[in-house]
Amino acid sequence: MKNKELIFTGFDKKIIPLMKKTAEFALKYEKIKQYNISFTMVSDIAIKKMNRKYRKVNRITDVISFLVDKDLFMGDIYISDNRPKKNAKKYGFTYEQELCYLVIHSILHLEGYTDYTPENKKKMFSKQDKIFKCIFS
Repeated sequence: MKNKELIFTGFDKKIIPLMKKTAEFALKYEKIKQYNISFTMVSDIAIKKMNRKYRKVNRITDVISFLVDKDLFMGDIYISDNRPKKNAKKYGFTYEQELCYLVIHSILHLEGYTDYTPENKKKMFSKQDKIFKCIFS
C-alpha cells in the first residue's frame, strides 16, 4: 500500500484532477500525512440502501464515509450521483465545486466530524467552508 493514495471511481475523468487537488489540500490542511482513500460515485438507490443498512436512516444522502483503518487513515467514501447536481443549483455552486465540497465534507467525516446535531454541524461546516474558500476564493 502506498503512503498517499486517492482513488476515484465513476466520476467524469475531467473532474478528477480538481477533486484530487481538493482532497490533497484538505488532507494537508488537517495535517494528515498518510492516507488511502477511495471515492466512488454511486446511484441514489445504492447510497440510500447503504444509509439504511449502516446508519439506520431511510433516505438518500450526499455522501457516506467509512473509516476502515484509523492509523493508516484508510477509508471508503461513496458520493451520490444525483445529489451534487441538485445541491449545486440549490447553493449556487458549479457541479464541480459541489463535488469538491463533498470531498472535503467526507474527509472530515473520516476524521470523526459529524453533522448530526446543530452544534456538531456548525463546527464541521465552519471547518469545511474554510477549506473550501482556500481553494475556490
